[in-house]
Amino acid sequence: MNFLEPPRRRSYAFLRRNIGWLFPCFCLGAISTAAFSETASFPQENMESERSDDSMSGRHHRHHHEDRDHHADSYHDEHPHGHHHGHQDRGSEDELSIRDLIVEADRPKATTDGSNSYAVKGVTIGKRIQRLEDIPQSVSVMTKQQMLDQNLNTVNEALNQVPGVTVNNYGDGTSGFMSRGYSMNTQFDSIPSFGGTSFAQQFDLSIYDRMEILRGPDGIFQGGGSPGGVINMVHKRPLNKFHVETGGSVGSWNNLHGYFDVTGPLNKAGTINGRIVMAGTSQDYYYKPGHDQRWTGYGAIDFHFDDKTTLTLTAAGQKNKTTRFMGLPRASNGSDLNLPVSSYVGASWNKSQSPMYELSADFERHLGKGWQVRLAGRHRYTNSSQEYSLLSKLDPQTMKGSFNLTKAIDKERYDDVDLYVTGPVHLFNRKHIFLVGANYSYNLERDGSGSATYSKNPQLTNQDIFNPVLPQNLLSGDLTSYYREPSVQKGLYASAQIEVIKPVQILLGGRLSSYTYKLKNLIAGTPTKIQQHVGNHLTPYAGVVWHMTPNLTSYFSYTDIFSPQGGYTEAGTRIKPLQGQQMEAGIKGSWFRGKLHASFAAYRIMQHNLARATEDGRMDCGPSQSSTCYEAAGLVRSQGFDTEIIGQPMKGLDINFGYTYNDNRLMKAIGSTLPVGSRYTSNTPAHLFKLWTHYRFALGKSSDKNILSFGGGLNAQSSTFGNARTVTQPGYIIGSAQIGYQLSPKFEISVTVNNLSDTRYYSRLGNVNYYNYYGTPRSFMFSVHNSF
Repeated sequence: MNFLEPPRRRSYAFLRRNIGWLFPCFCLGAISTAAFSETASFPQENMESERSDDSMSGRHHRHHHEDRDHHADSYHDEHPHGHHHGHQDRGSEDELSIRDLIVEADRPKATTDGSNSYAVKGVTIGKRIQRLEDIPQSVSVMTKQQMLDQNLNTVNEALNQVPGVTVNNYGDGTSGFMSRGYSMNTQFDSIPSFGGTSFAQQFDLSIYDRMEILRGPDGIFQGGGSPGGVINMVHKRPLNKFHVETGGSVGSWNNLHGYFDVTGPLNKAGTINGRIVMAGTSQDYYYKPGHDQRWTGYGAIDFHFDDKTTLTLTAAGQKNKTTRFMGLPRASNGSDLNLPVSSYVGASWNKSQSPMYELSADFERHLGKGWQVRLAGRHRYTNSSQEYSLLSKLDPQTMKGSFNLTKAIDKERYDDVDLYVTGPVHLFNRKHIFLVGANYSYNLERDGSGSATYSKNPQLTNQDIFNPVLPQNLLSGDLTSYYREPSVQKGLYASAQIEVIKPVQILLGGRLSSYTYKLKNLIAGTPTKIQQHVGNHLTPYAGVVWHMTPNLTSYFSYTDIFSPQGGYTEAGTRIKPLQGQQMEAGIKGSWFRGKLHASFAAYRIMQHNLARATEDGRMDCGPSQSSTCYEAAGLVRSQGFDTEIIGQPMKGLDINFGYTYNDNRLMKAIGSTLPVGSRYTSNTPAHLFKLWTHYRFALGKSSDKNILSFGGGLNAQSSTFGNARTVTQPGYIIGSAQIGYQLSPKFEISVTVNNLSDTRYYSRLGNVNYYNYYGTPRSFMFSVHNSF
């Protein structure tokens, strides 16, 4: 297809046009080198060294068990057998040369459970374990410690604290996640997946060790890589020492949450380790009859066959039931109706249920001399059903309106497999790291719906929108549509990290992808039809990393973007795949032996065929004629910068600060009704500021009890608009505060207040009839954590 294979000449022209805009950012590091040369006296810590000294933090969370993540201790020539080797001699670490610091130190313990830190020593979002400084893109990590400190219980809550990420509520327990103006893809334990975080039910946060967030496209490993970035959800793994952790919280509107986490060896030799996590949530909302209930179970088992081979098996399941809320209306001109925050529009019987389970297997084999092979697979099945009412017409003077009723089922199966081999090659007295792999993703969706419209049912008209009488039995009939939609995406990928000279690395890579989407109408009995196919699409990637000092690194990267899109137009055609390019340049720094990280990145993204929901908010598109209608733009530009500071600048003080600026605009209109120059993406603020700080100090001489802590947060953003551009809101600021007390090394309590000023704001904007959701008003939460 021609639209999928633009001439390569255009990509080079893109480089020529934009390199002048980004290259100065890459060169800023040279100016900074002299200013920061004093800091070079801090030796860069080997990434496998001992945990940071937290003498002021004896909290039970910061337990000192020596956990062993099965990703740990890889790719080093001296000890190829991985996690069964102990730490290296500290004297030899301190004597590492600059070359060692830059090239050899790629063997961190990526696990954050028990790390006691907001900062990380390495991430696995690029398959092999890497330091943040070695990745020529912007990366953030939500560690287990920050989750505990902020009492975060859901994926939504955690991602809402990550710099540059916006969370859009969909009223049924699911959300959409965006960065740099685009939706984000998902990996689970570094396995790319069709079924991700956006628009999908999520497991309780207690089963995850960390969340790694890459802003910008991951064209090599993700395949259909969205320019918004990737969220890598990393599960907890079994530990080789017995440990139990429990916790619970009670909050506003009967918000109850509890979890139980036990891990340890299952045999005397310690070659089989297991872990079980159980969690439950039951909560009302600030609007009635809103309610959410979830029960989650997770188990993992590690088999260490020898000191080179590990097999990990996991299983997770969750049952949930949520009130389906379609949001609040606006006036016909888009202006705010100033409804009470507790307002609810719709039938009291609205509901959504999504039981799901997930299985995974992960096999790793260390081959010697730093080489490793990994084969991992994942299967998830979700069986969703919904019944809800949707406001379709409103008289703002009388607050009476007309409703449509919908019932829908959606059964989804996700199967993902990933295989790669990676290791070092020594050439010309330099160490180079190569990686070759392949992955396969299969998604089978069976979805159907039935409806009752106000045009055919007069009893659904002239209803009080806050207390409507809507007969649920109107949905008792059969489904009017039912479709089978299989999708397959597969690809081959390769990357090379080449050391040109001692402080400079060049990264080259690419992916060859194919994608097929089919459709079959099960009710009409029509034959299966290929709706979209793309074969052998090449996505190249290139980057350069310059380690200017032991503390400062600058980088530049370029990547192509290719991402199939699932939306349908009002004409009934499927949106073409999104294509484009990104250029990014930035600086990263690490101080105090890796306890504090800072980064700055500037980027420019050019996109073709980007889908957006239509202005009129129609939901009668797609095969089932019950999905949101989309339109595609001709050319969209997104540019801006990210900055982040995270870690421990002084003993007892942890900080996570992020500020991002994004300007996304329509540059060329093809198929879009928007004027050229318009801001393109809804619910994406130009300015987004996030800050969380947590300080601990001892009240007496003991460093592990009678510890008082104070926390505070600030989230702020500029104005936004919804799916309908007349639906807008100004910027707002939300503050939070916390006080905690650690009675013993293993027991701690805290009280958290969110939205201190009780600010009235919208967390998401939609159109004039629905999808407008207030943010949570002032709320309180009392939490208890204990370990033994």
